[in-house]
Amino acid sequence: MLCLGLALQREDTVKGIDRRLTRLFSSARFTRGSAHKNLPSLAADGLVQLIEKGAEPSLDRYAGTDKGEERFQAWLHQTELPPAVRDALHCKLEFYELDDLPALVEAVREQEEAFTAATDIAHERLQAEQRVRRASGNATDWRFELRRIKTKDAAKLGGLMAERLEALREELEELLVRAQTASSEVG
Repeated sequence: MLCLGLALQREDTVKGIDRRLTRLFSSARFTRGSAHKNLPSLAADGLVQLIEKGAEPSLDRYAGTDKGEERFQAWLHQTELPPAVRDALHCKLEFYELDDLPALVEAVREQEEAFTAATDIAHERLQAEQRVRRASGNATDWRFELRRIKTKDAAKLGGLMAERLEALREELEELLVRAQTASSEVG
């Protein structure tokens, strides 16, 4: 849907949509070539159309269609309840064994630190955006304000994730101590 949305915003090459996907949704870490995989499928469904064939597939130029606009608007305004949460770490917890606990604690600590750093970066970006806003006499367009709100939300989400991971790490550390104590009592 994101590739479709980007093609609807403006016609672009596969390479251009890939770059925009990476830049605008960096935290999602889309693989390079996501647009290359998705645009032909979207074209086959009539949601985008090939406007111009490039010298190589990455230079093929696509644009959204009316059918694509309808599908995208439906997706954009759809609310999924309950929302799907796909957290790799949460899924991995099912597969860890007792011997893996020290490595798991360390992995959670690393993710906690990464979210803390991402939150700090988002706060810095938010401060820079606020300086731009003040320098312009608070006369900014709605798109700028929407990006500022998105940055503010990213900072808040990063902070919440860091707090969640801190609590998870602390519980895992307690479990590790209990497991080690039980093991030493048996041995």
